[in-house]
Amino acid sequence: MRAQRLLHIHLPSRGPTLYPPYTIASQLQEHLRRRQLDFKDANHQTPLGPHPPPPTVVSFTPLPTYTLGRRQTTPLSPAELARLQAPLLVVDRDGEQHHLPVTVLPSPRGGLTTYHGPGQIVLWPVMDLRSQHHKQFTVRCYSRLLETTTIAALAKLTTFRGFALIQGLTTDDPGVWVKNLTPLIDEHPEQAELRSMVGLNSNSNPPPQELAKIAALGVYLRRHISALGTAINVDMPEPALRDEQQNPWARFVPCGLEGKTVTSVQWELSQRTLFFPEIFGHLWKLMGATTEKLVAERWVDELSETLGCDGVDRLSPQDVAELVTKIYEPSEGLNLELEGKYLEWLQGKYLQTAGKKTRA
Repeated sequence: MRAQRLLHIHLPSRGPTLYPPYTIASQLQEHLRRRQLDFKDANHQTPLGPHPPPPTVVSFTPLPTYTLGRRQTTPLSPAELARLQAPLLVVDRDGEQHHLPVTVLPSPRGGLTTYHGPGQIVLWPVMDLRSQHHKQFTVRCYSRLLETTTIAALAKLTTFRGFALIQGLTTDDPGVWVKNLTPLIDEHPEQAELRSMVGLNSNSNPPPQELAKIAALGVYLRRHISALGTAINVDMPEPALRDEQQNPWARFVPCGLEGKTVTSVQWELSQRTLFFPEIFGHLWKLMGATTEKLVAERWVDELSETLGCDGVDRLSPQDVAELVTKIYEPSEGLNLELEGKYLEWLQGKYLQTAGKKTRA
């Protein structure tokens, strides 16, 4: 049976202030899930042939949003809610300050509270885990698939001389984590050369550091059709920043894990410049090129290969704008205002010319 192609739908944004609201991405995800479920229902009653909807990944960087998982059974107090909803201060590359609105929404995933927003790429695969057109997965194996895809994508993005500068790992807690660089050097075949570059001798190691979370994981399944997925921190405030105005992680305990640190790709690369001064130029170039969209594309490519798909189709921004406009249903309150601003920009920018899918 011929393998399907993986479809990648990336919601455009324009930093530092114009990002898709989380609610619009949720509507798009639900539309794609509904198509998968409708096909399963129809195919169960009368065979429709080997043409199910393709496995799809929705990627986006949302406006600041806190989501509350199913384990968040105790309602937030007015003070806790106000703390989360306080505007987030974002400083752009020119040093200009911007205050972004923050929303708090329920989520069908497990777990407690987590954050999504600027500097992060959210990746939501919508696929049938039992499809005969790609590899099949149990629920547990699917969760592991999201983690290993993230680990592989980050390693390939940051490889230098065969050494992955960011090496993710898994623990008993969900998501992808990173650890201090020196033990990773000791595990590399060319460790002597790398240690020399770093300036370490065989008897000197800096003290081990705590693991830091670089990607969160949240899964929701209905009749083996997936929703939600992973969120990779690409360029977030440094972990030590405790200013709640600028650091959204400082306002709560991420996923209820006390004492755990959150990190990002850019922060980890910046720390590598201290270890690898001789390749500072390479690292600086890598930091400049590593955008949320690039991480999304590499992640989707990795997932396609693992699933055994026949390549990737990427929906053009014009086609994305048409699709979002077609399926959009207005929300209420602040979300409605934010949705309106994003749709106005999206339609004005991309609905002037017809779009096409590009093949990769």
